[in-house]
Amino acid sequence: MRETSLALALSGLSFMLAIIWGSPLLRVLRHFRIGKIIRVEEPDRHFTKMGTPTMGGVMILVPVMLLTILLNAASLIGVTVLGRSVLLPLLVLLCYAVLGALDDWEGIRGPRRGLGMRARTKFIFQLILAVGIAFGLKYVLEVPELFWPGFDEPISLGVLYVPIAAFI
Repeated sequence: MRETSLALALSGLSFMLAIIWGSPLLRVLRHFRIGKIIRVEEPDRHFTKMGTPTMGGVMILVPVMLLTILLNAASLIGVTVLGRSVLLPLLVLLCYAVLGALDDWEGIRGPRRGLGMRARTKFIFQLILAVGIAFGLKYVLEVPELFWPGFDEPISLGVLYVPIAAFI
């Protein structure tokens, strides 16, 4: 129960930090003209999106990363709040955020202005990240196979572990 309360409190704090620094971030994004580029062949109603700030995921990413890093730093000095188990999800969040930022950046300043990254390219990067993370779970962190409620022992997935973990 304590972990649930902590998770809810941290989620609320992260949300409040995102709200507080969201408005200044949007002003900075508008100032540097980091906004949507609408192609001419798009429907007319899409032109209302012209200049809408992009890369807004930073607004969520920074508070989550900041709180997680601070709590892990606290655990290094002896205050046990979070364990190593949050570092892999944090890495996953960061990797996919970087991929999203690259996609947004390519849509703004890249050679395919207004289009962003090709869907196929983005899918390949996502697949490589997912398989790499699944291998890391299985062979580096040695995460047990599968725990199912009601069973005392983990269920062995064998060679299917990596594809299932990558899919999930």
